[in-house]
Amino acid sequence: MQRPVQIKKTIGFILFILLFFLSITMTAKAAESITLNSMQKQESPSSTRIIFNFPALPKFTTEHSGQRVDLLLDDVQLSPSLHQLPEDETVVKILLTEKPQQLMVSLLLRRAPKQVVTESQVDPSRLVMDIYWEADEGARPSVAFRIADMPPKKAGRRAAQFQRESPWEGHWNEFFHDYRSYWKLQLPVNFTLPELPALIIDEQSPLWPLQQHADEKMFLSLLQTATALTDLDEQQRYLRDVLVAEAQLRTGDKEAGSARLERLMVLDGSEQMRVDYLTAYAEALEEQPLVAQIKLQQLLPQLQDNHPLLPLVQLLIAETALASNMDAVALQHLEDPATVWPDNLQPVVDLRRADALAGAGSLDQALSIYQGLEKEPGLFEFYRFSCNRAAFSAFKQQNYQLATIFYRKLVEIVKDEPGEDLILFAVGASAYESGDLGWGMIGLQRASLDLPGTEGGDRAALRLIDLHVIKEGELGLAKAVTEYAQLGERSQFLPVREESRFKQALALYLLKEHRNSVTELMDFRRNFGSSSLRREVDFLLLDQLPKVVRQLLEEKNDLQAVVLVEQNRQLLLRSGFDRNFLHDLASAFDKLGLYERAGRVLLYLFDRTTGHPEQQAIYLPLARSFLKREEYLQASNYASRYLEEYPQGEDSGALFGILLDAFERQERQQELLAWLNKKDRPQSPDLELRAARIYWQLEELPAVVESLEWIRQSGHSLGVKEMALLGEAYYQLGNNRAAEKIYRTLFDDPNAASLARYRTAQILLRRQQLRPALNLLAGVVEKDAKSPWGKLAQDLLIQEQR
Repeated sequence: MQRPVQIKKTIGFILFILLFFLSITMTAKAAESITLNSMQKQESPSSTRIIFNFPALPKFTTEHSGQRVDLLLDDVQLSPSLHQLPEDETVVKILLTEKPQQLMVSLLLRRAPKQVVTESQVDPSRLVMDIYWEADEGARPSVAFRIADMPPKKAGRRAAQFQRESPWEGHWNEFFHDYRSYWKLQLPVNFTLPELPALIIDEQSPLWPLQQHADEKMFLSLLQTATALTDLDEQQRYLRDVLVAEAQLRTGDKEAGSARLERLMVLDGSEQMRVDYLTAYAEALEEQPLVAQIKLQQLLPQLQDNHPLLPLVQLLIAETALASNMDAVALQHLEDPATVWPDNLQPVVDLRRADALAGAGSLDQALSIYQGLEKEPGLFEFYRFSCNRAAFSAFKQQNYQLATIFYRKLVEIVKDEPGEDLILFAVGASAYESGDLGWGMIGLQRASLDLPGTEGGDRAALRLIDLHVIKEGELGLAKAVTEYAQLGERSQFLPVREESRFKQALALYLLKEHRNSVTELMDFRRNFGSSSLRREVDFLLLDQLPKVVRQLLEEKNDLQAVVLVEQNRQLLLRSGFDRNFLHDLASAFDKLGLYERAGRVLLYLFDRTTGHPEQQAIYLPLARSFLKREEYLQASNYASRYLEEYPQGEDSGALFGILLDAFERQERQQELLAWLNKKDRPQSPDLELRAARIYWQLEELPAVVESLEWIRQSGHSLGVKEMALLGEAYYQLGNNRAAEKIYRTLFDDPNAASLARYRTAQILLRRQQLRPALNLLAGVVEKDAKSPWGKLAQDLLIQEQR
């Protein structure tokens, strides 16, 4: 009777052991995570591609909302050597957030994409995310490719003419009066923390005095009272800490408030949404608006339409978006029809909506709102970010009277603080432009004299020189040349230096001192390559270069004339040189090893010939330049694109060779093999030799034979190494007759004789022809005993003679 019980116990014990080890194995497998090793980004005119590289493919999902894209990766961790991608004109920031068993990659984009497509690819393992942008009639590929020193291609028939035109042509004197170089003054965003819903409603609660202090906005008293509370239960201590954390944030003790909120987050208590909101507010105060915004975006779906925190969360999202230069996101949340704004928040909401509109470029709409709020008591004095944006928007829209009103509000707010110099300059400039010449001059002189060496002081000094030129005309130009030069030398601020140096060159141009003007303009191009004045600089150079070159030639100074043309070769290209010259230029760069310059020229030429048959001839030098610069992905992209579009093209063979090179360098073996196995791929003796070597490395022996025999059948002979390779392929495939025939042709070659005789002997042994085989092996040992083949022959000879 005891045996069944004993058997059951034994079986139960065995099952327990199995389950135990199974759980350990599963835990170990779960602990194995994939590493995100690197990220790459590629730009094209209509899309941005981001490549995430892994040792193995993870599970993933993609979520896309507005200007944000989230890539969720299961069981993925970050490599310690991972380098973040830099910010650029499409991607604002990439945030990496590690969670238990998940990595979230958040992409914050400068504009909402049309579509986001993410797919996995193997060999190597990677995720490829393609972000497609809305078509833009005004955006050209030459801009999208960001080709340095190459001209943008404008749409329409007047593209070339546009490159040689300036809106100032024929009235350059007006440049001193009308040109505006705008300044950048970003005052900090004051984040709004409105009154929160009452946390304590029971007047008998020991926490009721804290709620009363909060209702009366007596937060210092709240903090003092909270320290005296004792004998609280766990829930009461939790609620007390929530109120204290809020009070600490409101009284400026953000470090203590943040620390307390961190402890509350762990508890996951009854007021978790309130804690999340306050935590996001604290992160915004600590200059982490993007982090705060992500937290708020995660909180938003948890709030019902009538939840009292909903409008507060929406407003804070908008404010953190404004602080992150994401005006479209701010506007989206401020204009959400599901949000009902409390009356006491409406002025702030309207103000932030104006801020977002101004940042998005809708200045007329923004100014209309700003004007309606201008007399709201204390509003602009507290929200200095908005006051500055209102003033600057008014200035840009040439509403100088309104700009003066707002800038005068700011003068007192930022006194002795960063930005005071620019505000003083802006007050003077706005007053002068509004027609108040006396106060305008006083304001500009005050900024220049009281705050020398600051950007506002230097801008004021620059404007005072302009006003002197406007007043004195040609008589004032000679003096202005010196003053502009001095300011351009001493100023520490790039926009001021740029404008001063350009106006110096322009004054020389107007004085017909062309050689000096060209010298200054060339120096400008070297020092300020990304200046917004680049087109005007190039126009003045193109206008004056022929005159100066002609003058130098007339003076028999041929060498200096040639040097001047060479120094301005890129600019002269932009003025309309034909494509043959561009080809010659690219070839010259290539011969000198200047592959990057060649690539820039060829990319420009490629863009210019889009939709024309001439583009077909550019693929080869372009792909070759990428290959020489070790940009193998780009090289393979252009090569494969050509082969797909022009499979029988003149350059298909050369580009197929580049494609093979690029795939080999990237270790993309499957794609390499797929292209080699295509029936209609290009063929030539050189290509088939390369194919045979690749097939050999991949152990594709029938394909080795096919490629090498194609060469022989097409009337070309194989070298000794290739014949040996063909013989070896036949030998390993067991085609003894074909292998022997090839090996016997190599018996007299000094470099292959030992190999050929040894293999032939092995073939004879396969046929049981012992005596001829032994004779061959003995010959190899006699003539080449020290070589690897001689040693193998000696071993085989001894073995067969036993």
